[in-house]
Amino acid sequence: MPCNCPDDKSIPPVPQSLCAYLVHSGGPASNLYRLVEHAIPDVEMIHGRPKVRPDGSLEFPGPPPTIPGYRAEGSRLYPAWPPCTLRMLKVQVVAGTLCVTGLCGNPQAEQFSLEITPDLCQSCPARRS
Repeated sequence: MPCNCPDDKSIPPVPQSLCAYLVHSGGPASNLYRLVEHAIPDVEMIHGRPKVRPDGSLEFPGPPPTIPGYRAEGSRLYPAWPPCTLRMLKVQVVAGTLCVTGLCGNPQAEQFSLEITPDLCQSCPARRS
């Protein structure tokens, strides 16, 4: 059956991005951040490809991008989320910029499966129970 899609070249193409989800699989939560290096798609990035240090920080060749959930110190970004073994990370490159998003993996939390900022994660009532 032929496609009935419009043949309009003025419609911009949907940007392609590869995406990986990282789930904590045991040990210290910092182990999760070390996996980011292997999850970063092998594509060209505006800020260059970061090196992932043993502490989970991302070191960029020049000025780093702003990544929510990370705090900048010089050319390095450090994870800012509080310890939580239920948090997941979504790693992707969108429009040439690395994006690392924290997702709540605590089924008792109101934000379960949603993007989570360090502040929301810190104040999560399920974290304190």
